[in-house]
Amino acid sequence: MRRYRIVEPPGTEGRTEGARFLRDGFRPWAVVLPSLWLLGHRLYLPAVAVFLVDVLVMAAAPGDDLPAAALLSLLLGLGVALEGPSLVARRLVRLGWRDAGAVWARDAIDAELFYYVGETIEMPQAATSIGRSGEPRSPLRPGQSLFDLRSA
Repeated sequence: MRRYRIVEPPGTEGRTEGARFLRDGFRPWAVVLPSLWLLGHRLYLPAVAVFLVDVLVMAAAPGDDLPAAALLSLLLGLGVALEGPSLVARRLVRLGWRDAGAVWARDAIDAELFYYVGETIEMPQAATSIGRSGEPRSPLRPGQSLFDLRSA
């Protein structure tokens, strides 16, 4: 199951066909070509920043320390691959799109079905427990897990 963030276009109320479903998660192409991936998603300022940092890392590395510079470039790409979808969602929100929430689904088609049908999974009511600080905390989970099962 994957998490899909749902953003609705500006000026719309409720469910609309113009909603976008953004899959959260790792993007392999963003590791290899972070600046081009950002440009492809119209994130111009981050793309320029990543390109400049990449060039500075390569220029600052001495000739015998090229593997360290390549590792830093790879780490920069890894950061873009992990945070890229969040950057896309933030850009859309800045442009006036409304963050309509998120849904867990197998693929984009299932995410659209959950969104348009309006099905939501209600959280079970769980008893609150007392944490170390003495404040009550609620151990709500999306459903039963292996640790919730009791032997008969």
